[in-house]
Amino acid sequence: MRYRLNNIMQEIEFQVDLKKVLSKYQEEYFIIDSILYKLYKELFVGALNPKKIFQLVAKEKNKNIDTVLNIYEFFLQSNATRNSCIIAIGGGITTDIAAFAASTYKRGCGLILIPTTLLGMVDAAIGGKTGINYENIKNGIGSFYPAEKVIINTDFLGTQLEADYKGGFVEIIKMSFLPTSNLPEMLNNEQNIEEIIKEAIRTKIKLCQQDLHDKSSRRLLNLGHTFGHILESISNYKIPHGAAVAVGIRAAIRFSLKKGFIDSEVYRRIEKRLDKFDLPASFPGKYLPQLLEKGIFILKQDKKADDKLNLVLFKGLQELFFYKTENSIEVISTLQEFADV
Repeated sequence: MRYRLNNIMQEIEFQVDLKKVLSKYQEEYFIIDSILYKLYKELFVGALNPKKIFQLVAKEKNKNIDTVLNIYEFFLQSNATRNSCIIAIGGGITTDIAAFAASTYKRGCGLILIPTTLLGMVDAAIGGKTGINYENIKNGIGSFYPAEKVIINTDFLGTQLEADYKGGFVEIIKMSFLPTSNLPEMLNNEQNIEEIIKEAIRTKIKLCQQDLHDKSSRRLLNLGHTFGHILESISNYKIPHGAAVAVGIRAAIRFSLKKGFIDSEVYRRIEKRLDKFDLPASFPGKYLPQLLEKGIFILKQDKKADDKLNLVLFKGLQELFFYKTENSIEVISTLQEFADV
């Protein structure tokens, strides 16, 4: 799969023999999830130069500028140059941080991403976004920096926790509501996961090609995220991204119904797809005080907001549109309805 994003030709390769791939890049610079490194130690030891490996503790609390500074120091100490290639291996946190560091070190190095989670394969590693959290705002600092290559090996999914796998599946379901996606039919027929991943990538890339810098049509991919990022932030990321977005999509459906953009039948059909895959329908009620106290502030920090809030809502089962509003309270109160109390 080859795509052009602005002036960069990106190759997305589905690779079975990863050890053979790594042998081609053994003298490049690697940022690897520390847990993944232990799980697949035989893949890395002997194949890569240990002095050129940065093991990242891939937690949301570490997705910050301090971690990036540590990576810069690693680059300096190991003599990385602007002509070096940075290879990130891990989930979305790893690829987001590594890509941001690569995009800013000496104004940009080569970049290859090897996502190892379902979320990384269909979303985080696709489309050129990088990011770190700032002041508890999800991806508050970042850049647009497409990798030259994304290598996907679905064998990694065999060691992913079920909850994390389901979190990645939320992004697939989200993309199934986009007008040009063939995912609804594929999901009904329970296709091979690799084919579903390929279709999710195709769906996302089509929007990214039209709008790499997230100014217009690409924002449809934000479905559920405006609501979801609030839940991630108020819980200090105890509510995982996938669960937060799943509840966020449900909030978007309900908001759409309240505003009269969809009727109860469409509402039921959209919810049925979420329920079919047993996606989260609520968030822990213990976070209600934080929602009421901090929700509006976090909402106004949303990267898609300008003078008004920009929500992605439903007009039909596979018909989305942008809705502008200044009514933060209405948004927060809709999300509040999904507290498990």
